[in-house]
Amino acid sequence: MQSQVVRSIVMPNGIVTAHADRTLLFKPLRGREQKIRMAAQATVMLACYGPQKIVFRLLVGDAKGSVHLVSLPELNLIESHELGKTPVTALALHEPGGRKRVIAGLQDGGIYALGEGVPSGSLKLFSLDGSVGLIHSTDEILTVYSGWTREVRHWNGDAVSPAKRWFQPPTTPTKRVSQQLILPKAVRA
Repeated sequence: MQSQVVRSIVMPNGIVTAHADRTLLFKPLRGREQKIRMAAQATVMLACYGPQKIVFRLLVGDAKGSVHLVSLPELNLIESHELGKTPVTALALHEPGGRKRVIAGLQDGGIYALGEGVPSGSLKLFSLDGSVGLIHSTDEILTVYSGWTREVRHWNGDAVSPAKRWFQPPTTPTKRVSQQLILPKAVRA
């Protein structure tokens, strides 16, 4: 009997499910399903496309604070990095100039970089006050969502703009400022 599914990711070439008993299961559209047992329960997964636009790698963050790179469809463990002692809650890819890096966020607010050109494979960039829910990377800017707060930071942790609430309530009609634009009359050619 299969244990409860805690995470899943649907891809063009199949589906990967992570189960409560630490099992990772890949069911391809064609071929045999593959199964491995992880060291800890998966908390977040991210599929990675290869040069042929086929998903060939899977990043898995776990409850013990590690990030694992797994090959698809074989489910072979390629490499692992232990980042901290709290669960990994967010993963993002960053590919500036052909270098592939992974940005990982932990429940304790730590933000880490992993990959090519990073000393010893992983490096703590900075820390936030709350749990990291989502990370987006653009050029040298990281946008990190923690609850209802959005932090926009440089890679060194410096704030780019003040933190804002993710959802701002709409302005009521009585507070809206009415403006009327009058356009000049067109001159015939």
